[in-house]
Amino acid sequence: MRAAYTLVDERTLDRLVSLAPEVLVSTLEELESGGSPTVYLDKMWDGLHFLLTGVSAATPRDDDPLSESVVGVHVFDGEDFVGCTENDELQTIIEALESLDRDEVIGGADFAAFAEAGIYPNVWDDDPDVLRRELTDAWDALASVHRRAADEGHHLVISIF
Repeated sequence: MRAAYTLVDERTLDRLVSLAPEVLVSTLEELESGGSPTVYLDKMWDGLHFLLTGVSAATPRDDDPLSESVVGVHVFDGEDFVGCTENDELQTIIEALESLDRDEVIGGADFAAFAEAGIYPNVWDDDPDVLRRELTDAWDALASVHRRAADEGHHLVISIF
């Protein structure tokens, strides 16, 4: 499983919202392969969500910008997870991420708690320094894609499958 964050304009978001769930994922894949700006968090999306919120992304928190930074504000119908954050919602998420000291939060990560909570993927007994680097890279990518979408006037569509 991996998480993809794709920047889309208003017309594209309107088109995605109108699609049947069974064609939504393939349409997103076409957007990604067609050159729509996309950032991938690969396997660290759930770990990052747990680090930021204390819960798995499988149980996202409503009205929590840190949770929404990983899974989006709105969720599409369907079996695969697809969410989105509209441009006017991005700033709150950016501010929430920027209000935290990334190095302090990641440095204090208790990977035994990740494992105990069943956080995807099951790698939390690996080298802690490697895990911290991977979480740092994921955090930076997440913050950067939100800033880019806000700066360019785009919406952000999140797909996790």
